[in-house]
Amino acid sequence: MRLEECKLFRNSRIDLSKIEILEFPTNFTIEIEDNESTYVGIVLEGKIHVKAYSLAGKDFTINTLEPGQLFGDVLIFGSKIKTFPGSLITKGKTKIAIIPNNEFEQYLFYDNDFLKNFLEMLSDKAFEMNIKSKLLSQDSVRDKILFYLYQEKRIQKSKVIHLNMTKEELASQLYMQRPSLSRELIKMKEDGLIDYDRWTITLKK
Repeated sequence: MRLEECKLFRNSRIDLSKIEILEFPTNFTIEIEDNESTYVGIVLEGKIHVKAYSLAGKDFTINTLEPGQLFGDVLIFGSKIKTFPGSLITKGKTKIAIIPNNEFEQYLFYDNDFLKNFLEMLSDKAFEMNIKSKLLSQDSVRDKILFYLYQEKRIQKSKVIHLNMTKEELASQLYMQRPSLSRELIKMKEDGLIDYDRWTITLKK
């Protein structure tokens, strides 16, 4: 993705030539959990996993950022905390654009279209966080899987859910162990609820 293709800059008058773009190899830690956020980042290529760690040292993925998505945006005006909630780790060769917070604030005050685009993206992120909160409130492993699948059915407009991640990554996104996910998928298939292969899960009921 080119910088000008990002929704954030749609119809804006921002001089994109002044924005710094950095490249990172796969499995590179861009930021460590609890580092102070001093900029807004935009993913242009590759993916970034936002990973946190339990007290026992087990890592889990809070979120996965794809091209066009921002990070550091919800922290820029925070009054209580301005540190990253998880470590930012690349998956595949990754390219990001960096906008220091003070420059980002100037863009917001200078360009109304930039401000509108930012607020739209912030609203979408708040909605996604609300969905994730509902996911966490589900009582069982099966309920979490079904909740995720029905959300994806609505988004993809199909009973055949295409996974853009491995089963390991899906388990992490659902906040469960991979063996727990695999066992429940097998049971759900036996119960006639779903069918699945490596890259898809089909809702049958």
